[in-house]
Parts: sequence; C-alpha cells; structure tokens
Amino acid sequence: MKPFKVRRCRECGDGSIRPFAKPGRTMPYRTMPALAIPAELAIPTCDRCGAEWIDEQTTTLLDDALEKEYRVALRARLDAALQRIGEMDEVSRRKIERLLGLSEGYLSRVAHDRGNPSAQLVSALALVARDPKRRISELERLWGEEYLAA
Repeated sequence: MKPFKVRRCRECGDGSIRPFAKPGRTMPYRTMPALAIPAELAIPTCDRCGAEWIDEQTTTLLDDALEKEYRVALRARLDAALQRIGEMDEVSRRKIERLLGLSEGYLSRVAHDRGNPSAQLVSALALVARDPKRRISELERLWGEEYLAA
C-alpha cells in the first residue's frame, strides 16, 4: 500500500484530505441499497467539509471489504428465509430444492457454509419465506400441468 499524500480539498478549497475511518457509513453495493462500510476502513475525507475522495487504492479496498460484507448479508438473509420455511413441518428442503431447480442437498451445503448463496437464490427463498404455504403451492402449480392449461 502506497503512503497517502495529504492534499487540499478541491470541493471547499480550505480543508485537507486525509484518510478517515468512522462507523455508520454505507454505500450501495450490488443488490443492496445501503451496505455497511467497515468502520476501520479509512477513506480519504476532507477534514473541513467532509467530502470523500475515493481514489484507485481506496476503490480496491472498498470493493474487497464490501464483497465480504455482501456475502455476510446474503448469508444472514438465507439463514432467515430457511428458518422461516423450516418452521413448516410439511415442507422439506428437498421439496424446496426440487421446486427451485436446485440439486439435492444444495441448501444443506450452502446453509452449512460449504458454498456461497447467490442473490437469485436468496431472493427466491425470501419470497417463499414470506408466505411459505401459498408460495410453495404457486410453485407446484407453475411446474405442474395445470399452469399450462390456465
């Protein structure tokens, strides 16, 4: 990592741009409108007006950090959806896998950290988890012959 060169802020003209780390910052990332930026990640910021100046080095650090946070957020949403769906005794993971076109055992592997869930999988499971009985019934109709007849 190259050393940071302190420079004058081009936004306000008075402050100095220095690396600054603080909690509570967010930014859009992939499917998430506001993903938390790790508090320890320093972003070049004006000490007077607060303008952030993201250079190439900061971009690389942000991408790496946000990708990790994104995986954590996907996993949390996956776990919550599987928990909610799992509360229904009559619905097995195998049935969900079949209806979503997943290989047998895939949900167990992903749920036990032996794979990363995709945003598409988390989205589908989150929609099913909103109303499991109804959504599963809709999926069964979608893949059944009566869907084509309707």
